Amino acid sequence: MTVVDNRPGESTVAEVLPLPVAGGPVRLPQLVGARRGWLMVVAPAAGIDQPLAGATIWDPAWPPGRHQLVLVTTPRPTGAEIAEALAAAGHAGAAALVVRNGCLPPDLDVTAAAARTGVPVLAVNEQVSWEEIGTLVRSLVSGARFGARGATPTASGLYELAESAALALSGAIVLTDADLRVLAFACRDTVDDLTSETILARRAPLSLRAQLGSARNRRNVAWIDVAGTGPRLVAPIRVGNVVVGYVLLAPGPDTPDSAPRVLGDVSAAAAAWFIDEQTGRDDEDAVRAELLRGLLAGEGSLAALTERLRRPTTKRWCLMSLGGHAKAPGVIPDIERLLARCARMLNPSAATAVLGSVAYVLFPSAPGSGSAEFAERVRQRAAVPAGSPLVACISRPLETSQDVRAECGLLRRAVDVLAARPEPVTAELAELRPHVLIAELAGLATEHPELLNGALDVLRYDESPRGAEYLDTLLSWFDAGCDATRAAAALRVHRNTFRYRLQRIEKLCAIDLDDAVHRFTLELQVRLLVLHGGW
Repeated sequence: MTVVDNRPGESTVAEVLPLPVAGGPVRLPQLVGARRGWLMVVAPAAGIDQPLAGATIWDPAWPPGRHQLVLVTTPRPTGAEIAEALAAAGHAGAAALVVRNGCLPPDLDVTAAAARTGVPVLAVNEQVSWEEIGTLVRSLVSGARFGARGATPTASGLYELAESAALALSGAIVLTDADLRVLAFACRDTVDDLTSETILARRAPLSLRAQLGSARNRRNVAWIDVAGTGPRLVAPIRVGNVVVGYVLLAPGPDTPDSAPRVLGDVSAAAAAWFIDEQTGRDDEDAVRAELLRGLLAGEGSLAALTERLRRPTTKRWCLMSLGGHAKAPGVIPDIERLLARCARMLNPSAATAVLGSVAYVLFPSAPGSGSAEFAERVRQRAAVPAGSPLVACISRPLETSQDVRAECGLLRRAVDVLAARPEPVTAELAELRPHVLIAELAGLATEHPELLNGALDVLRYDESPRGAEYLDTLLSWFDAGCDATRAAAALRVHRNTFRYRLQRIEKLCAIDLDDAVHRFTLELQVRLLVLHGGW
């Protein structure tokens, strides 16, 4: 069958490229990388590079099939039930065992059990249904059967498809992605101005994008009319129910009446180039991201990730965090793949994952300033796709899964500390720990605002300028290490004036600044107030 196949009562317009022939089987890493955050590797056993043929729900009465994904759908399986399922899966040669995230029994050493049976264990996110996992597996396997996995479609193949369509339809053909960026094009003898502008700019102009905006939800081929350029035909490229791109035709004088049907067939053929975007390809960065996400979430292991990174003997790793500076939105999940590839180009053993609005990069620790230099390069480059300045914080060298998870929370808070500073920088967590601790206490004070009550109340609730003036005096004094001379210089007031203010503060607040406990409590409350927006 060709893209433009013969139909009763219709003649063949042109012979266009056939779909790729079917290739090898789907493998487990393709499933792990298919959907961000759906699956994490809990125990890799002998490795996750296993063939995948389907999915089945675990039932002790029915042994699973070979290369099946075994789904343990019981809400709270016991250790004995998991062990039984693993043993049966291992005997049958299953691809992997899947449990609900957070439902592994504490009395089971799942890593050892998986290693004994040779069956990897995956955990599915609590927001993902078992039906969705089954659908994803079927989609991957079905795609492989009709050729999406055989020879991976190439850019040259997409151009050949465009050239065949342009020849058949005697017009200009442009294939774009969902954001109307040009992927391939082909033209006959003459090209109109709008098509030329689209090709040269590598993206559809605003006038064309506006017209396509109203057609985005259409399922069928449609004519649109862009003012001043004449009509053109648009066919959405669909994978499932999602529009992943468009085929645009600027017709010529000899374009046949069958153009809508032909363009629809071209869009169906072009979908093969987008199947992997929907159902996931064996994407190394995506697999690394899910392994890192699992490690940071508490379900995965550093050993599983380092094995995937081909660095099983490396003992010392660094984790860095990236977040937005000032009020910038930070890192969004949409740029995870681009950021991961960039980091991997700078260091082939790096793994990247985005959690919330913060990106994390794990990489081998380098001697001297090597780790800090790598982190700074990543920060500067990541700011480009993020569209705003970023801050970064790097951990000490880490050796265990527990170390990585412990540093992750601190690195997340360190991003907030750095975001409040005047300039976007890369810093080491060791330098920021005191500030991170204060920020952590500020979070506690948000939940328990009564912690801020006390001697400072008389200044906080003073409606006259004096209250804020005296609080500024205290902050300057603490910043100067309780040196009145330096603090007075920072505020640009006379030293005697500054000392008088301290005496007035002692009297108004009924405190003794010579008392170490009073002084410590007062400084803590002042700094927490600053983190809560000041006074």
